Amino acid sequence: LESASISELSLLVSPFAALLLDIMIVASLQKLAKRKGPYDVTPGLLDYLTMDTYAFPAGHASRAAMLSKFFLNHLVLAIPLRILLVLWALCVGFSRVMIGRHHITDVLSGFVFGYLQFRLVELIWMSSNTCQMLISIW
Repeated sequence: LESASISELSLLVSPFAALLLDIMIVASLQKLAKRKGPYDVTPGLLDYLTMDTYAFPAGHASRAAMLSKFFLNHLVLAIPLRILLVLWALCVGFSRVMIGRHHITDVLSGFVFGYLQFRLVELIWMSSNTCQMLISIW
């Protein structure tokens, strides 16, 4: 990472921190709400390991919305790629409804939480010095 420029370093570390933040926030909200998905499916071992036992809010939708908004704001993309990025996020979210893991309101709230988390990460954007310090600790 010595050859990475300052802006590249921030573009690598900040989304990673945002994803960790998303996992903690969504897992906490799911534990508080304890809303089950539309089908009474007994969670398997993998579901417990990935903390995916409750439906509200939809974590996949939250992460897809946050990452797509992040890339739309920080990368220079052609219009077709921007459209594909938004479609990808929508497909990720609504696929969760189609496979029966979430209600539509879980996914919509996941999109909202993802956007709000993006705004939070933008507010606390890490400077290049902070990123260098975090990587040197790692």
